[in-house]
Amino acid sequence: MKLEKQSNYNKSYSNSRRVAYFVGALALFIGAPALASILVQNFLQGTVVVADPPITKLQGADADYDGDADDTTGYLQVNLGTTITNDDSGLGTPGATDTLLSHEEITFTCFKGDRTYYTDVIQLDNTTVSEDWNVTLTVEPDLAGDPAVEDTFTAGDADIWLFTSSLDSTGGAISETPNPGAYGTLTQWQNAVAPDGAIQMEVVAGTMSVAQAVTGPFVIPSTQQRQIGLVVDCGSNMVNGETGTFRMTVSATPL
Repeated sequence: MKLEKQSNYNKSYSNSRRVAYFVGALALFIGAPALASILVQNFLQGTVVVADPPITKLQGADADYDGDADDTTGYLQVNLGTTITNDDSGLGTPGATDTLLSHEEITFTCFKGDRTYYTDVIQLDNTTVSEDWNVTLTVEPDLAGDPAVEDTFTAGDADIWLFTSSLDSTGGAISETPNPGAYGTLTQWQNAVAPDGAIQMEVVAGTMSVAQAVTGPFVIPSTQQRQIGLVVDCGSNMVNGETGTFRMTVSATPL
């Protein structure tokens, strides 16, 4: 009987100890946050590497129609040397200094009562030797906060279409005329009304607006180019010397 009692006593004592240890551990676990805070760190290194842009713009042949190699005079002017600020200095610190980004400018003439074709305005050039890129053109405000479209028109009506070729123009300019009335039959230009067809601006009673803001995405394979053309219908009721401006972003994503 004593041995049995002794065994039960030891078992009870052992269980009591286990319970005591469990309760004690729980108390420590719950109490730990009150004693100290925990800091866990992980580390990352970022390195910026500078390289040439994959998609660049080249002056089209129509900007040098007179052969004088001067792209700042004439009915079509293409200025590839300008820049635009990213306008981050107004964001406070950090960002006290603006960064300058490429900002190409095109100026073209609208002849009252006529349709004008500028077939080879700019070439979009894939400068990479092994990467194909998806490219999208979008009419939108620029980084300096200038609106997508603005004008000084006081009267008149006009239509402006911007076409992108569907064929490589590296070996020579696209020969087909980018006729807006030929949707569905064009073979050398993006052909659908949207989203792959022409970007379109309209002027109605002297107010300029965007009728079709996006074209693409379309692929420019490595080392190839795509040609941009303009078609401008200028109403006979337009006013000489008045101007309209639209701003466009060329976005590219590697495939």
